[in-house]
Amino acid sequence: MKIRRRTAIGVTLIVLLGFTSWGLAGALTEQQYIDAGKAEFPRGNYDGAIYLFTAGLELNPDNYYIYNDRGLCYLALGDIDESISDFSKAIELKPDFAGAYFNRGLAYLKTGSKYTPEGRASLEKAISDYSKAVEIKPDYVEAYYHRGVARIEFIHFYDRPFGEAENETFNEALNDFNKTLELDETFYLSYAGMGNAYDRYGEFDEAAKWYNTTLENEYEILQKLGTGALAEIYYSRGRTYQRVEDPQAILDYEKSLEYDPNIDIALGHLASIYSCIGEYEDALELYNRSVEIKESQPALGMWDFHTWEGRGVCYYKAGNYAKAAQDLNKALDVAYWPLLEAYLYLGKICLITGDEVNATEHFNTVIGACSQKIAEAKPWEAIYDSYNIRGLTYIELGEYDKAISDFEKVIELGPKEFPRGHAYYPVEGRKNIGIAYSKMGDKEKAEQFYQEALSIAEERGLQFTKMEIEELLKEL
Repeated sequence: MKIRRRTAIGVTLIVLLGFTSWGLAGALTEQQYIDAGKAEFPRGNYDGAIYLFTAGLELNPDNYYIYNDRGLCYLALGDIDESISDFSKAIELKPDFAGAYFNRGLAYLKTGSKYTPEGRASLEKAISDYSKAVEIKPDYVEAYYHRGVARIEFIHFYDRPFGEAENETFNEALNDFNKTLELDETFYLSYAGMGNAYDRYGEFDEAAKWYNTTLENEYEILQKLGTGALAEIYYSRGRTYQRVEDPQAILDYEKSLEYDPNIDIALGHLASIYSCIGEYEDALELYNRSVEIKESQPALGMWDFHTWEGRGVCYYKAGNYAKAAQDLNKALDVAYWPLLEAYLYLGKICLITGDEVNATEHFNTVIGACSQKIAEAKPWEAIYDSYNIRGLTYIELGEYDKAISDFEKVIELGPKEFPRGHAYYPVEGRKNIGIAYSKMGDKEKAEQFYQEALSIAEERGLQFTKMEIEELLKEL
């Protein structure tokens, strides 16, 4: 898995300029190559360090420390396969090398994901390597912490109710974070690890408590780990608050961006909130920054389509249909699967601009895909989401009875306690039934369902949804 850009010019400059005096004196020793490589690593000149470590290995092919150090350079550059190869060679030469097991675990974790068979296999390998590291070195704090991180990647509240295996994995992750704190009470990232675990488990109040505990040590974290760590922690707490639509999420994302203006995931989440509450100019400024970051990357990730889709929807809401269509099509191009909401919005744009033929084509695409998902009813598919998107599409086609029937299924099948994609479906279904009745001209029925949705939103403290429904009531 190669996603790196080689900096050959940097290597050349080091070789020709940095070591001219040594070159005149004769060949470097193995230790000189090692020392020079270690000096280049913290400067970020990973290609230069690789060149030097490779030269050292030519003098001593059995030096496992050099393989480990070169592996770290490859890992920093994104050359996952080459980093794993070097860490594995270090382990082959020294089977009790705890650091090499730990570093190989980092490499596997980089490619880990619960959503693909390959990603799950990488997570399992990471856990295995971290376990071997703590077996060799029982006080290896960082290995316990990262094993906990790898374990919670298998957990997400979308999958509730959890089975025995998921609950066991969750508790094992908590044990890992507790173990790090037992070994080092100043390892503050473990408090954030606990927050992440409870967030993914769906216990958001408990997650917020652990993030709060983490941030009680903000100064110490800043001194020990720097601004990047605090940016991640504030983002993580903001994400938890956004799940329950607490406006504190906005403040946390802003604080995250103060610590690191280029933390892309915070840009995207804050933009999504601003788009939701009608602050389109602020949302677009953030989306634009996120697009710049993504376009500067050598490759796009699995979830990067969200930026173009989110900006496209924001442009639509702001009335800039040409830019909306451009972004939505870009999202469809880069996504790993069909984005039905993008097709829905493209259909809406075509209707507004008088292109009924293409509007119908887009709407039929959505209805066909949703109907297929509903018919297949695969266990991992969120069928209620298919009903919801199909219902919204029926509204655009003026088939209101079909839309209402779909939204009733959303209420019946959707999760009652947890959001999905920042939507609470008991509220979403009722709100959308209200929209359908409003389109039909039945204001009494529309108000009834809006009020039901508003009541649930108020009960759950869903501030952003509450604002949206109040605006819909004003429009009646």
